[in-house]
Amino acid sequence: MISKKSTVFFSFFICAASSVLFVLKYSVMSIEDRISKARKEISAKKKDQHILKAEWKTLTTPERIQRLTIKYLSMKQIEPNQLKEYDALIFHNNKNKKGTKRLSYLISQFLSNSNGDE
Repeated sequence: MISKKSTVFFSFFICAASSVLFVLKYSVMSIEDRISKARKEISAKKKDQHILKAEWKTLTTPERIQRLTIKYLSMKQIEPNQLKEYDALIFHNNKNKKGTKRLSYLISQFLSNSNGDE
């Protein structure tokens, strides 16, 4: 026969187990809701990122940049007399400093020519 003590013990055990399962169930549901919201936010951010990439691609097209440059910067095309020959020595750090003197000479010459054109 089952005694009163064992009946009370099993009743208490069943109540405790059902309480634990109740709390566990609602905490799992809460976590699932948070996961669902996070997934929705991630998909929205990916969609926004896709839209921003498309806009960036449109804004940085060479034709648009050229059109805006002409409109706002009033730039002109390079004339052939503005071009100089490339001298590799002026860009290297030589021990004899000839390259530095050559580069500074070219810069001063360019600045004096550009000031005279205005």
